Amino acid sequence: MDVLSHWLMGSGATNGRAKFWVAGSMGVLPDLLVFVPNSFFLDERPDITDETVTADFGWYAWEAYQVTHSLVWATIGFLFTWIFFEKRGVTQRLFTNSTLSARDAAIWLWLPWFIHIVNDIPTHTAKFFPTPFLAPFSDLHFDGYRWSTPWVWFTNLAIIVGIWSYVFYKKRKNSIAQERP
Repeated sequence: MDVLSHWLMGSGATNGRAKFWVAGSMGVLPDLLVFVPNSFFLDERPDITDETVTADFGWYAWEAYQVTHSLVWATIGFLFTWIFFEKRGVTQRLFTNSTLSARDAAIWLWLPWFIHIVNDIPTHTAKFFPTPFLAPFSDLHFDGYRWSTPWVWFTNLAIIVGIWSYVFYKKRKNSIAQERP
């Protein structure tokens, strides 16, 4: 799936609890941590077509992808973040709500990352970065559909519109409730 979709889904799903830039960044980090460093290992970036396969991106991309797109590793990251927030406190630079518990802050911080992984499971084919969501315990993955397939793309767009419609509906509802005497 494209990084803009991951950004919008991740930032919308937190519904303003994590700052927009924080939630958006967490939504795209699984891909950025793979493809930005990988660009230093490749002489030239492969063209992405229907014929492009994972191996076209070299060794680093697949090794990093197995970590950044694993629900197991993401859960470990979430748990370490929770422990960190318990010991050091929740930094308000990342969140809009100053009363979040350490657990809730870790949930809202990592939710976009988890959404990214769940979205990638059905939108990657077995030939082009199949999502190893149970790595390192299993290589299980699904042969999904490319996100560029029109019906997948339009479904993705509908989900983003639905998430943001709900966000704006809740904001409007809360502002009307605060205006009433």
